[in-house]
Amino acid sequence: MNYIMDENISSVCIEMSNIRKLCKINEYKGEQIIYKNQPKNIVISMNDDAILKFVYDTYIDSFSGGSERLICLINNEISPSTREDINVVEFRDVIKTVNSAYEDTKICSQTILELHGYLHRYSKIRGGRYRSIDTCASNIDSFLYRDYDNDFIRNKDMVGNIENYIERLCSNYYKLINSEEIEPLIIIATFIIDFIRISPFYEENIKMAKILTLLLLNKSGYEVGIFASLGKIYDDENQLYFKALFNKYGNSGSDKYSINKWLEYFLDSILKAYERLTDEMNLTGNKKETKTRRIEKIINSTLGYFTKDDIRDLCPDIPEPTINRVFNNLRKNGKIEVVAKGRSAKWRKR
Repeated sequence: MNYIMDENISSVCIEMSNIRKLCKINEYKGEQIIYKNQPKNIVISMNDDAILKFVYDTYIDSFSGGSERLICLINNEISPSTREDINVVEFRDVIKTVNSAYEDTKICSQTILELHGYLHRYSKIRGGRYRSIDTCASNIDSFLYRDYDNDFIRNKDMVGNIENYIERLCSNYYKLINSEEIEPLIIIATFIIDFIRISPFYEENIKMAKILTLLLLNKSGYEVGIFASLGKIYDDENQLYFKALFNKYGNSGSDKYSINKWLEYFLDSILKAYERLTDEMNLTGNKKETKTRRIEKIINSTLGYFTKDDIRDLCPDIPEPTINRVFNNLRKNGKIEVVAKGRSAKWRKR
């Protein structure tokens, strides 16, 4: 099996549709100063909201405790009591670390092991160790091996142990980044697809791919993950992309496993995150207003009682986690209080 980061990717022909996506993403990157120049409390709120939605989007389809409990766990309003709860808290803490410490984080095998170890920080399951090369496919994330050729998992062509290969992957990443000859997003995309193809851990490979995507984007100045969620990237619903790339009837072992098919998916995910962020900022000419601010304005202009349903009706584009977070923050700051609890709780200004 060939690995893209081992090839001369500078000679790969990039399709025009992907070039247009690269240009558009770089335009959004140039506008990031607008987000950073918001009032400090708004920036902090956006950062917190991005983490909440990243974790929420990652777990909502599989978490058995319901959305309200999931949000409370992410916001640290309740203590985890089950293994499933702990998974959420561990993942949240890693995302926070990546968003706050990415500048000083080195891309190397040790960092990847440490990040994986943090995903099991509070559990009895030991993280931070690579699988053996000949690990049976049934021991690897089910997302990665369903319907795929076992050679993808067992990878008998891999020379040396997985740690050596990951180190080489990281070394090649720095060589390409430092050469400044290749678009950083292409380098990041190839790094991630190689990581997924290697599947270096017994579990949590997809969550690690999300974490590394966030880390690499941040380090290259694409800070969309600091202000918006990337939680849906690489989820099960997108497995057709992986099947097309890795199925034994495909051409994943040839040069024509064209990076373009993967780039189409990868760049679309990043571009959509930037577009959601622009929409959330409610761009109107030169004026930008966050969803948090929109909710606060509705509450401040309301006489008497109000409910979350009022906000949902007036702002159908604002997701449930954001509404809950804003209400929780306003309650903690003493600006609103609940006067009738229950499914249709009533609130009022203080």
